[in-house]
Amino acid sequence: TWNRTGLTYTTSGVRDYTFTNGVCTDTIRLNLTISNGNRTDTAVTACNSFTWNRTGLTYTTSGVRDYTFANGVCTDTIRLNLTVNALLTKTDNVIVCANQLPFIWNGNSYNAAGTYRDTLVSTTGGCDTAATLNLTLTPIPNVIINQPAPVCKPATVDITAPGITVGSDPGLTYTYWMDSAATIPLLNPATITSSGTYYIKSSAVNNCTSTKAVAVKVSISTPVPGIRYPTRTVLPNVATQLSARNLGTNYTWDPPIGLNTSTGLNPIFKYDKQTEYKITIKTDSGCITIDTLLVKVNFTPLLADIFVPKGWSPNGDGHNDKLIPLTLNIREIKYFRIFNRWGQLVYETNIMGQGWDGIFNGKPQVLDVYTWVAEGIGTSGQVIKRTGNSVLIR
Repeated sequence: TWNRTGLTYTTSGVRDYTFTNGVCTDTIRLNLTISNGNRTDTAVTACNSFTWNRTGLTYTTSGVRDYTFANGVCTDTIRLNLTVNALLTKTDNVIVCANQLPFIWNGNSYNAAGTYRDTLVSTTGGCDTAATLNLTLTPIPNVIINQPAPVCKPATVDITAPGITVGSDPGLTYTYWMDSAATIPLLNPATITSSGTYYIKSSAVNNCTSTKAVAVKVSISTPVPGIRYPTRTVLPNVATQLSARNLGTNYTWDPPIGLNTSTGLNPIFKYDKQTEYKITIKTDSGCITIDTLLVKVNFTPLLADIFVPKGWSPNGDGHNDKLIPLTLNIREIKYFRIFNRWGQLVYETNIMGQGWDGIFNGKPQVLDVYTWVAEGIGTSGQVIKRTGNSVLIR
């Protein structure tokens, strides 16, 4: 505003003010320059805080800040458009299986459970991130396999049954395989029809998987057809061993009569009647075989007898030193007794092959005639009694 004219000017320029000065006209010329104050805008994005070098102040919140200063007759302004972003945080809660270590996180390897921290540097000029890893380890599933019992066809084996894996960690999921590398799935784990080794692999709810498949051994047997054994012909009441085929672990002879046991592999027959036996053989797998054996009884007795030498010489030369009864088709000696001339019993035995060496009460007996009596049972069951005299020779 020029006081000469009282006018206000907003633009630069030359203005004249004239007035009369006596006979002349004087002029006052105004060379006017009008300047505008400058404003500079600065946009800044910072993390957490920003210290402005214009003011020396630190700002922790976003906003507009002005810095003014004299610039000649004008006041200039620098305006700060500040955006303050908070430092980013990130938490990863990770559960891994013990066999999946090491665990890689942000380029670092971790081999144990724990809490780990790292700073993720921004690659776009933004704020860095304070990252936290909470690493939890789950142990490898503990799998216990209870081998299935053997079965007999047409029965099948179900390896998905709970009893197969009882005792394992709870909550496991199982898969079934043909090979130990778990590359060939087992299509029928609940109805296996063939003997062999199969494999079970387990995983927990967090997909923690057993390191290797565990073997399951399946045994499925085929029943052996029954046969008729060759007929056995025996003497009445003479102990005779019978035999069944060695196919299993459980034997039942029916009827049980005439046998010392009806549940053995090799019972003893001692009977006087013809008998046909059905032999039921059962294996551990449950397979059953029924064989048949006919036992005929031959009632024609064998010739049996007892012979005693007429003399013996107990002189220690190794020949004929004992008076021993000789037997023919005798299965048992009931007694063999020797008496001296006064009827005194000087020796007695019931053991076949045993005899008297001429010693009585620790003393050698004199040369004399001695009487003997013997009784035995023939192999056909007949009773044989014999008596006679023998001479002790010295």
